[in-house]
Amino acid sequence: MSVDAEVVDALKNALDDLRETPQAPIPVSVIEALAPLAARGAKLKIDLEASRTIGAPLITIVGQGEDPGFLAPLTPRQKDVARLIIAGKSNREIAKEFGISIATVKDHVHAVLQRLNLRSRRAVMAAARATQ
Repeated sequence: MSVDAEVVDALKNALDDLRETPQAPIPVSVIEALAPLAARGAKLKIDLEASRTIGAPLITIVGQGEDPGFLAPLTPRQKDVARLIIAGKSNREIAKEFGISIATVKDHVHAVLQRLNLRSRRAVMAAARATQ
């Protein structure tokens, strides 16, 4: 997710305010400037120690729609396949999406099920719903 210049300025102001008066609340004007991120469902973390070290705000922004935590043990490709399983896509649809053979998709699906210790595609879908 990219961040526009206004948001970066608001983050810098928030960091400056935290440096000057770490116990005081961040001014409302700064929070309002960050509101566009919240409206998009992003989560924002300002790492104060790292920011002090590098002399600039170090911000982590996680957008809405990130992988559920239960997908953490998967490789990036397995996560891609799992997301499509969760979306209800068939092996044929997944193969077409990635330009790979159905046999390769079956291998990926099998690996996903093994790594997540689940028995079926429906179990993957249910686990995704349970983590939302």
